Amino acid sequence: MSQLSTLSVSGNLKSGLKNEVNVRDLSPFFVDEPERLGGTNAGPNPLEYFLGALSACTSIMVAYVAKEQNFSYQGLDYVTDGTIDPRGFKGEEGIQTYFQTVKLEVVIETEESEGALELLKETVEKRCPLYNLLRDAGVEVNSTWSRK
Repeated sequence: MSQLSTLSVSGNLKSGLKNEVNVRDLSPFFVDEPERLGGTNAGPNPLEYFLGALSACTSIMVAYVAKEQNFSYQGLDYVTDGTIDPRGFKGEEGIQTYFQTVKLEVVIETEESEGALELLKETVEKRCPLYNLLRDAGVEVNSTWSRK
């Protein structure tokens, strides 16, 4: 039987759309919407946090997998975009409420071969929880990896 881990957060609605979220013993962070959507712009919105989490998850998985594969790199940058149709979360029937497409661009500073870079990419994508959450939800994920 496999071992399961439970991750927990707590928080509350501060005012309007502004939420304070607590994780472990870290300082709380805020989730909000921009002013144009009725928020106070006190923090990223949930979908922006998701894109940031996907990017960071990819970067963290690179560190784990690179160590396993003896893949040497000096740095990693990313840009991640998500396309959404806001009519979905506004209640229009038949419109997906989450991302339709996500574009993840990873630029890694390495002297490793193209084959080694491709193996790293394939392994990271196979094991990254958030990448796979998107794929399993039917979101079109376009991932491009290049070298610096």
